[in-house]
Amino acid sequence: MKARDYCGKRYGFSSYVLGFAIGAFAGFCISEILYGQIRFNVVLAIVFGLIASRGLVSTLISNRRRQFAAEFCDYLDSISSSLSCGKNTYEAFLAADEDIRDLYKPDDPIYVESMRVADGLKSGRRIDDLLNDMAARSGNEDVKIFCDVYSICNNAGGNLKKIVNDTKATISEKCEIEAEIHTALAEPKNELRIMSVMPLAITVALKTFGDQFSGENSFAVNTIALVIFAIAYAIGAKIVDIKV
Repeated sequence: MKARDYCGKRYGFSSYVLGFAIGAFAGFCISEILYGQIRFNVVLAIVFGLIASRGLVSTLISNRRRQFAAEFCDYLDSISSSLSCGKNTYEAFLAADEDIRDLYKPDDPIYVESMRVADGLKSGRRIDDLLNDMAARSGNEDVKIFCDVYSICNNAGGNLKKIVNDTKATISEKCEIEAEIHTALAEPKNELRIMSVMPLAITVALKTFGDQFSGENSFAVNTIALVIFAIAYAIGAKIVDIKV
């Protein structure tokens, strides 16, 4: 599986192996509960492992993308403060990089991206190009919007300080709304996880009190139930995944 990078963080072989191990363990346990046969346990462990290996990397990148979006607001805030103090754009971006270095750790996404912008400026590159590169690496729509607004203002002329302030206010409001939605959905997401485990817990309880699941039709019934549970969980996860 191909390694994936996001804002200075590389998710490679070790991340895929960890995801596979988690998925394989879960698949083995589920198969043992539903089927209780080693050949099915191995097959389901491999299937779940392959799915989870990709899922874990995607989740880690998604979390880092969300972290970058929140930190980018602080980056804009620092640029806005520097412009308000009378600094030009070159000095404002370098000052913002110094502030980011004081606020965040070297492995934080905004630290990595801010350092790349500062190094590019010192090498004589245009701010427009550097912001475009940041938008491409982060895949963040807010960065792309800020880059486009800055390019138009820089080429056509305009009050850069006011534009940066307005852009920062809009993005900050969006970040606050997303944070509120994330907090509001925390409980439904936990309920979804609990409900997805309940059928397995009920199956274990029924098996403890009898042998109802050992009939000749048990394989088909358990397989259909497993597919239904998986589809229900996927639909539930899609419902609670609200984006602004």
